[in-house]
Amino acid sequence: MLFNSVIFITIFLPAALLGWFLLQRLENPVYAKLFLICMSFWFYGYYNISYLWILAASLAFNYILSTLMKFRERSRSLLSIGILGNLSLLFYFKYYNFFIDNCNFFLHTNIQVEKIILPLGISFFTFQQLSFIIERYKETAPHYSLIDYCFFISFFPQLIAGPIVLHSELLPQLQERNCRRPAAENLYDGFSLFIIGLSKKVLLADSLAVLVNAEYDNIMALDTPSAWIVIFFYMMELYFDFSGYCDMARGIGKMFGFYIPENFNSPFKASSVREFWRRWHITLSRFLSCYIYFPLGGSRRGKGRQCFNLLIVFLVSGLWHGANWTFIFWGLMHGLAAVFETLFPKARFKWEWFNRLLTFGFVTLSFSIFRSDSLAQALLLWKKLFTAGNNGFFAGMCNTLRYPENYAVIKYLEMTAPELLNPFYTLCLCLLAGIAITAVRGKKAELWLQEKGKSRWGIFCIATLFVWSFISLSQVSVFLYFNF
Repeated sequence: MLFNSVIFITIFLPAALLGWFLLQRLENPVYAKLFLICMSFWFYGYYNISYLWILAASLAFNYILSTLMKFRERSRSLLSIGILGNLSLLFYFKYYNFFIDNCNFFLHTNIQVEKIILPLGISFFTFQQLSFIIERYKETAPHYSLIDYCFFISFFPQLIAGPIVLHSELLPQLQERNCRRPAAENLYDGFSLFIIGLSKKVLLADSLAVLVNAEYDNIMALDTPSAWIVIFFYMMELYFDFSGYCDMARGIGKMFGFYIPENFNSPFKASSVREFWRRWHITLSRFLSCYIYFPLGGSRRGKGRQCFNLLIVFLVSGLWHGANWTFIFWGLMHGLAAVFETLFPKARFKWEWFNRLLTFGFVTLSFSIFRSDSLAQALLLWKKLFTAGNNGFFAGMCNTLRYPENYAVIKYLEMTAPELLNPFYTLCLCLLAGIAITAVRGKKAELWLQEKGKSRWGIFCIATLFVWSFISLSQVSVFLYFNF
């Protein structure tokens, strides 16, 4: 089920909230927990009910290991089984065909590729359970009941695309009584944050995607100016899509009385690649630091080992995002940039704005590979970025920007002044780019809500965004990170 769908907003979410708070009136909280677990399974299985057995099997496997660790503390064998089992599940569904394709290519074998459908959110709930198993082994996580553990993993706001939540961030809240009564402030703040995230997705990300999807299928025709616009629009699309999802997830969590950790902190204000990763997909960076970078030695064994550790972390990050050489190469690019910054920390310009611009330029270039279907397509796009000249394709590219919001103007111009159509499309592109830049340079959603969310102007803005976004739900699209 999608957050940006009519059934979720009008049926699922109200029913989940109503059932949760009504059942909390009972003395025993287990009924409310079971209800929300069932609702989370409905949410997950709505897209494809066959995915449910994968989630249920993963939950059972990890909970059994967790229980056994209660009696066999610090058991390396159980930890090894847990890591191997979780990674095996991830490998089969996400990387098996990639592995077979490369074996067939490099070893000239003829192994049959299977038809494997990638289950939604498998990378997220697998990493979340890996972190719990590791913490159980280190004796930094207590043993929880089966119901609490299922709630922790399956809680629907963060189940499919994160953030990657730690047990210490959610389960202590579940065991308190604070979330057992509806609070008007939590409901308003949570729904307002949800609306801001919804508008990021529906009004910005999906609008930017119209041009991005059209031109990534037409790279051969791009000239240099249009190629740069395409990769800029994709960077903005990805940010608004994923940060919008996380805003919605955190907003839903707040409605239920839970705090879900922040996943984005103004990443385009970063003045270095390493700072960018402290601001972008924060919970993934935290996971990779805690469970790969620091166990490998972090920065404790000299610069050489630190650089090697950084490369490993970023290669894992690339591979985590998908089974394609484009993701591996993208991870390697960021790893090499982080190594360069580590070896030459003073290689910076004195103007902070220029460092930010360079960082944004590097990130945008690297994510053009991230979006490409293959390295060959990425190479072609990079050629267009630097050697394609200007053949006037820009005007034709702008013509893809046809939305319900500008439909009436387009039809009017087609009938009365067709010579003004190209200038109008160009104006639409500039307006969309200007809104995107203003949004990423502005205040974070929650900070804006704290300052203006309860003022008349703030309430008017929230209401307008909700109505506009809800009307636009007829063009429902999935979130980009569902693919990862």
